[in-house]
Amino acid sequence: MRILALVLLVSLTSTVARAQNWADEKSLAQFEREYAPSKALCRKLGDREPPAADRPTPSQSKALRGCSSEALYYGQGMKPDYARARLCAFTEADAGKGDSRVNDVFSGPTILMQLYANGLGVKRDLDVATAYACSIDGAPAERAGRVDHLAALKANRSAKRFDYCDDITSGLAGGFCAARDAEKAKDGRAARTAALVARVPPAARPSFAALQVASARFVSAHGGGEVDLSGTARAQMEIDEEEATRDRFLMHVAALLNGKWPPASPAQAKAADDALNAAYRKAQAFLPTKKNYTTVKADEVKTAQRGWLSYRDAFVRFAALAAPGLGADAVTTLLTTERTTQLSELAQ
Repeated sequence: MRILALVLLVSLTSTVARAQNWADEKSLAQFEREYAPSKALCRKLGDREPPAADRPTPSQSKALRGCSSEALYYGQGMKPDYARARLCAFTEADAGKGDSRVNDVFSGPTILMQLYANGLGVKRDLDVATAYACSIDGAPAERAGRVDHLAALKANRSAKRFDYCDDITSGLAGGFCAARDAEKAKDGRAARTAALVARVPPAARPSFAALQVASARFVSAHGGGEVDLSGTARAQMEIDEEEATRDRFLMHVAALLNGKWPPASPAQAKAADDALNAAYRKAQAFLPTKKNYTTVKADEVKTAQRGWLSYRDAFVRFAALAAPGLGADAVTTLLTTERTTQLSELAQ
């Protein structure tokens, strides 16, 4: 994930900390009728706390200092461990008391809300989960929707799994959830990459390693420099585009190794290159004008284009070793057509 997205997410983590109870929110009088049921439930529950026996002992808290309840809950880089996630989340929440930032989004109160809502690593208690939801800040529609969602689960005795991201309505929260999803996707992508590497001919593996580096650099330049960041959903859009680009890379490698890469003639390769150059010139002419409102800059596109050219050339070198019968024209035609689409979207 690019630095800009990280700064955005980290700088605003206080917006989902345990804050003023939703029942006490006074600034939304025009929506009071719509939000009344969720506020009434929060007022009824008050500061409902989990059973004391669910909390970690002092020695457990000390041992868990620096833990990540998010990683333990979602199984990021490990198997999910809900019991430890609970103990860790309490430790995180306690460490944040008196701190205006309190905890990251998927930490402390949020993880505890999910654990109690789903009965994972603890006895299910939707009232405790709802009390946490009442005290987790965010957009008004999200706060009310989350409380109403939990109330519906209790009323219907539903076992459906509950998650913070189920009820998001804001671009800001969308960024938090996109970042969470990107972290969750790392293990699966690493496994797919390892499976592909195992199929790469030994002589082509150094070339594939170089291709991976070139791909990562292009992903960073493309996501960080060619995504419009003018809206509140900017972090989500950047992260989603980077994730999609990473997935396309693995898809292309798999197609190459499976012998399913589409053929192309020299004439098709030249036509694709001509279209690419035209799209690049158009983007470079369009971006500096006052006719657009995008945050994307011509220099950033130039940097990304250089990164893409290195990526394309690295793919050609890899393909020559991994699929020698394919030919460079086929490789460049597909990659160039895909890149042309990206550039064309910048001048719209």
